[in-house]
Amino acid sequence: MMTNASFWNPAITETFTSAISQSTPLLDVHCQSKDDDLGVRTLKPGDKFDFSFHPNLLDTTHFYCKFTWGANTTTFDVYYKHKSPCKYTSVIATDLYCTWMIEDNAIYLARTNTPSPHDFEYVRTWD
Repeated sequence: MMTNASFWNPAITETFTSAISQSTPLLDVHCQSKDDDLGVRTLKPGDKFDFSFHPNLLDTTHFYCKFTWGANTTTFDVYYKHKSPCKYTSVIATDLYCTWMIEDNAIYLARTNTPSPHDFEYVRTWD
């Protein structure tokens, strides 16, 4: 049963999984918002990093991440209103799960906490 608290302020969970090839540089993930710097996390292939938050009531919460893998880098919004790939696809606000898969050639997203391979959608390549 959904409580009023979860209806009015659902939790958002962002999970990042390194699917980078073995025997290559490790993946650094640095996520932050205006108020919270989550620090740099270094992921080996298969490692995961996740964090959860509740958007503020004005829906101005903005998280972005920088991904660094050897000479490759890219920075983009992982949550910002309806402008980022991780967003609600329903009018009814429930908890949202955004599972990111970072691969050698691109970054993919699934909007579920238990994704299967066909759930992932292409988001972007490295800059």
